[in-house]
Amino acid sequence: MILALILAASCTSTNNEKPKENIIPDVVAKANIEGEEYLNYVDFNDSLYEVNSLYYSRRVNNEEEWTEVIMSLDDSSRIMKMVEQIATAGTGAVFSNHFYFKEGKKYATKQFFMEALGDSTYFVELLSYYDKNEKVTATKRRTAHYEDHLDREEYVVTKNQDCSSDRAFRIVEQIGEFETTFQGFVEMGGFKFLIVGENKKDGFSSALIVQRTTPFIMELRNNESKLLGIPLTVNYQTIIEGAGSEQILISVGKN
Repeated sequence: MILALILAASCTSTNNEKPKENIIPDVVAKANIEGEEYLNYVDFNDSLYEVNSLYYSRRVNNEEEWTEVIMSLDDSSRIMKMVEQIATAGTGAVFSNHFYFKEGKKYATKQFFMEALGDSTYFVELLSYYDKNEKVTATKRRTAHYEDHLDREEYVVTKNQDCSSDRAFRIVEQIGEFETTFQGFVEMGGFKFLIVGENKKDGFSSALIVQRTTPFIMELRNNESKLLGIPLTVNYQTIIEGAGSEQILISVGKN
């Protein structure tokens, strides 16, 4: 699974605002010192450790779409940050939503995505802050022609925009369209993969490398067609190697 990490991301409710130079008037956003300090604290906190959700993919009009979530946890396993990545079919673009949490509540979000104006494209960042009830208090926006130039630009005020974390949590919790029902086995490159996912033909699925043939794995293999769709609980480890990753199946059982 090659993760081509193109920084271009957004919640599904991406707006169609014009680039910064066409916003009239440009109102430069005031700095949120406390908020920026907290976001930097989370982003550069070496004591946090990362955990990957399952990597899900599906085919849409014969094009691949994929998604996953990367969580940053503290030493009490509390989620401090989640990064939801979504690659849409047919575009090659990867959208990402960054969720920051404080005392268990959504504190801030960053949305990264690309927009087009005529024949040109540009990168957009939306930064939103939330109150203790997770209601948006302010949203600011900046754009650049190159992604690595975004942090050189000033934020301008824009309308408040909530970035929902519901989908990201469904991925993490393996529920809804990201459930882990048995979808069969696939052999490829000398490896045997257990396929889990939503129990529908065009649903999201995830592949895990089978390293040990346990009695339950044998039961699944011997009754594959009969057991398709049964809910499974999977324990796995994600191995990151360069720009790619592998999901190693640790254990599996009936849910």
